[in-house]
Amino acid sequence: MRTSILNFFDSLICTIIDKNVKSPQLFILGLPRSGATLIYQYIVHRLHVAYFTNGAGNKHTMPVTTIFLQKIFRKHYVSDFKSNYGRVAGPMAPREAGRIWNRFFDPDRFQTYEDISESKRRKLYNMILCIQKIFGDVPFVNKNVRNSLHIDALSKIFPNSYFLVVERNTEDVALSILRARKLTHGDYNIWFSVKPRNYEQIKNLSIPEQIYYQIKDITLCINESIKKLSEDRVRKIKYEDFCKEPESVLNLFSNIFKNVKEKNPPVSHFLSKKQHPNTNLEKELIKLFTNF
Repeated sequence: MRTSILNFFDSLICTIIDKNVKSPQLFILGLPRSGATLIYQYIVHRLHVAYFTNGAGNKHTMPVTTIFLQKIFRKHYVSDFKSNYGRVAGPMAPREAGRIWNRFFDPDRFQTYEDISESKRRKLYNMILCIQKIFGDVPFVNKNVRNSLHIDALSKIFPNSYFLVVERNTEDVALSILRARKLTHGDYNIWFSVKPRNYEQIKNLSIPEQIYYQIKDITLCINESIKKLSEDRVRKIKYEDFCKEPESVLNLFSNIFKNVKEKNPPVSHFLSKKQHPNTNLEKELIKLFTNF
């Protein structure tokens, strides 16, 4: 009952806000542990863009109202570029906002435009445009790796949107996913992050094989989905290259960022550390990627 009231109130606020928005949307995608969070932080740190704040994520039933109030009472985001498995501290920090996205998508299932009801499409579209208007009709930016399963839907709900695919050394990604299982769940056997389309077929395999096929299918899913889009809507960036030259990500989208005001000065570089297998389990995992 309370959730329904909050949703209604947020929708009511959204009807009042003028949704005549010209700026596009940018969705940041990639494998889990690909470094996409740092890129998300950097864009929000550098530019006055629209995005889901931590405050909105915490109040996921009323993100429009929350962001409207935050814009009045909170200072803009300044990043320390720290994060903990996609989570960034601070009320104005950028958020994946899984609980907001889960109102419109099944987070663990591949879904196309046709799989999403017309009502949900309309509500999602209006919500994002309201948030863009609150920020001043600027591009909306969001990173959520689970949306790698929803590219078709997003591309059609938001016909003016763009997609950034973050790529990283596959062995580094694999080791990081394995270690994340232990660090976040205390158990290597517990799944971490996005479930691929073939999850039911691989869930009983060995731990290294699960991670191998998780990476393989999500990569395939992204590539198959972006092939259906016009080339000008998609950019790719290697995490390692971004760390050497952070401004390169803004240059990739100079067409949509050219009129966006700067928020904070640029950063010269970030450290990118190569991962190495230390345990027998990690070495077993890396062997699978010899010919990936």
